[in-house]
Amino acid sequence: MARKVSAEFFTAQLNRMLKEHDGQLTLSDGTSYPSFWSFIDKVVPEQVGFVEIYARQDVNDNVEATLACDIVLVNGVITVKPHWCAYKDIRADEVISTLLVPLHLKALQGKAYIRWDDGETEPLLQNDDYQAELENVFSVSKYPSAMSWGDTADQKVKQYKMDLECATDVGCRGVSSEQAWDAYRELRYNRTV
Repeated sequence: MARKVSAEFFTAQLNRMLKEHDGQLTLSDGTSYPSFWSFIDKVVPEQVGFVEIYARQDVNDNVEATLACDIVLVNGVITVKPHWCAYKDIRADEVISTLLVPLHLKALQGKAYIRWDDGETEPLLQNDDYQAELENVFSVSKYPSAMSWGDTADQKVKQYKMDLECATDVGCRGVSSEQAWDAYRELRYNRTV
C-alpha cells in the first residue's frame, strides 16, 4: 500500500489503525535487514512525536539482544521489531544501513532517543557527535565492542560516521524516496574519492 499512496495518506491510515487497535501496532520482520526505509519513508516526519531505540531480549535467543524502535504518532505507538543486532560485523553494518541511515535520511535523528534498560532516555544524536551516537547504539544493543572488532575497526568507525553524516546532509534537503537514496549514495561516493 505504501508505494501507491502519499505519505500524508499513509500516515493518516497508520493513525486510524492505531486508534482502532488501542494505540499499539507491531511490525515484525524475521530478518536483521528489514526494509525499514520503505516504511519510514511514507511516514510524515511532522507527525512523528519521537522515536525510541531500545534492546529486546524476547526476539532471538541466540544473541544478547536485538534492537527495536518505537515510533510515536498522534494515536499511539508503532513498534518495529526485526532482528537488528550487532553480534558480528555484517550485523552491525545492517544496524547502520537499515535503522540509523533511514532515520537520518528522514531527518528524524532530532526526534530519536536511546532508551536504556532502566527506562532512562537520551537523544540519539547530540551536537553532531556521530561517534557517541554509534557508541550508544552499540551499547544499548549489548554489543558495545562492535566498534572495535578486527584489524579494520578504525576504518569501520570512519565509514559508519561518514554514512550518518551523509544521511544527515541528505535528510536536511527534505527529499524522499529514491531521490534520497540516490543523493545519499552520490554524497558517500564523492566523500570516498
